[in-house]
Amino acid sequence: MKPVYDFCLTWSREAHRFFRDSRLVTLLLIVPILYVMLFGQLYSQHRVREVPTVVQDSDRTPLSRQIMQALNATETFDVRGSVANIQQFREMNWRGKAFVCVVIPQGLQQDIAAGRPARVLAVVDGSNMIIATAATRGVSEVLQTYFVGLSLRKWSARGVPAHHTGVQAMPLETGLRLWYNPTFNYTNFLLIGLVGAVLQQVVLLAVALARAKDHEENTLEELRRQVSHPVAAAHAKLTFYFMVSFGLSVGLFILPFGAFHVPLRGDAGILLIATALFVLGLVGLGTFISSLTISQLLSTQILMMIGVPSFLLSGFTWPLFAMPGGIRWFAEVLPLTHYLTVLRNTATSGAGWAPNLTDLRWLFGFAATAVALQCIGVWWRLSATPIEKTTLEGDYAGTARIQATNRA
Repeated sequence: MKPVYDFCLTWSREAHRFFRDSRLVTLLLIVPILYVMLFGQLYSQHRVREVPTVVQDSDRTPLSRQIMQALNATETFDVRGSVANIQQFREMNWRGKAFVCVVIPQGLQQDIAAGRPARVLAVVDGSNMIIATAATRGVSEVLQTYFVGLSLRKWSARGVPAHHTGVQAMPLETGLRLWYNPTFNYTNFLLIGLVGAVLQQVVLLAVALARAKDHEENTLEELRRQVSHPVAAAHAKLTFYFMVSFGLSVGLFILPFGAFHVPLRGDAGILLIATALFVLGLVGLGTFISSLTISQLLSTQILMMIGVPSFLLSGFTWPLFAMPGGIRWFAEVLPLTHYLTVLRNTATSGAGWAPNLTDLRWLFGFAATAVALQCIGVWWRLSATPIEKTTLEGDYAGTARIQATNRA
């Protein structure tokens, strides 16, 4: 019975310690439930709906307007207006305003009325495979269903029996032009996004662990003796970890664009500036969070809770417009969302500076805020360990030892 007693004693001891530690209870029981609820809400629509769509209407006839209405009547598409040409659609696509363009050629209504072959073209952004799959399937279904119905009404009006109208369907072809990733290559789709997510997690954890180690090994006191300006020390720490992390990020991006042949269609300078701002903000944020904690474990726990959902909420895979309102607002606050937007626009779509300015400004604001918080955190930690404190504690301890010796 002794082993059973030892087992029960140890089990009850661990249970008592576990439930008394609020951090462990939160990490193992509460956080997973919150994550599952969050991800469940993220995919609550089950499929991509209301894809922002525009129409290039060169026919401008009642038929072309009916096609626009038929597209907008479905759950798959949200027709947001017309464009004059494909270049206008491309610029809207770079800004995330439209992902599908339906091109209605001039003379479509005349060709349909005359029974001649007709063709409607759908131009789809293929950089996000989830959007591309939903859009390509949806365009074909909507147009074919609409024109079959139109054929039935036409031949029924001429007295053709319903069972004969199937062979009298109007000759319509739905063309498809898939931009950026026509072969649905998963490497081109996912790899740069995963590199960005890995970069975020590694930089945050490395910086936080390095700063937390200062607290655990009590090296801040030594640093405080050696420097007279805490802000200068904060900038020095920031600069060192920024240089190391930026060098790491450059090396990471050599792999997808070099070793795995992911196409780089845009300006590499945009990627470098976006990466520099992103890394600078991460270093500042990681340092600030670790300055508020006293252990490596707690810093790691906090940063893991930040990093785990970031990639799924970034809009890189599941699009932002398909997320529920509250989750979308939260996703748009995350720095990784804006960074991956610049990556996809530049590397995959070939966008220039103008379409990326909004996200670059956001990354600049994130970096500036994080650096300011980092300086405050380091200054506060260094100021909280003054040189005189150690001297006073030593004098007090020495006096106490002398008094104890005299009493003995």
